[in-house]
Amino acid sequence: MYKLYWSPGSAAMAPHAILEDIGVPYELIRLDTAKGEQHSSDYLKLNPHGRVPTLVYDGEWVVYEATAICLFLTERHPEVGLAPNLGSRDRAPFLQWMAYLTNTVQEALMHRWQSEQFIDGVDHQAELKRKAEQRLAGMFRFIDEHLAKSGPYLCGARLYACDYYAVMLARWTLALTRPAQTNPHVNRLIRAVLERPGYARMLKAEEIEQPV
Repeated sequence: MYKLYWSPGSAAMAPHAILEDIGVPYELIRLDTAKGEQHSSDYLKLNPHGRVPTLVYDGEWVVYEATAICLFLTERHPEVGLAPNLGSRDRAPFLQWMAYLTNTVQEALMHRWQSEQFIDGVDHQAELKRKAEQRLAGMFRFIDEHLAKSGPYLCGARLYACDYYAVMLARWTLALTRPAQTNPHVNRLIRAVLERPGYARMLKAEEIEQPV
């Protein structure tokens, strides 16, 4: 039914975990991004931006951008409960968090890890990385304060796909001066997500770990 193009530890983590939770048949197609396989002519026909993940459904529907894939999967499989129903009080904050995580937090992470794509010059890139780390520390502090007040999950009492997405992004901060998990309530969220069987199976399948 589904094919997910992925690489280990990439933005495919959240969609991959959701597929595991859904429990329907799917195929993983690994791309070696270090070798540039995401820029092959065949893959660019699916995703013209040459990035992972990309989801193919029933051999003809193609969805790229990790957030879009997460929303697509959760809406096609409401029985899994990873997105609030239309009309639910959680619906607006769920959409808000998905947008914030991908448009704000993930963008800052890209500035930190892929600075050469945004600015030329080693000195300018170093400054962009420094500023990105500073911004990210503030963002995860903001998330931590929100969880302390309104948690234990981003939307309150129930875990949704936005929590998977946040924990995926938290993993990308492991090598930073102030990793996300040093915030106590973010750390609690990470631990809760790691206990989810689907997320745990995703980590095992991708052969990666998520320290806390």
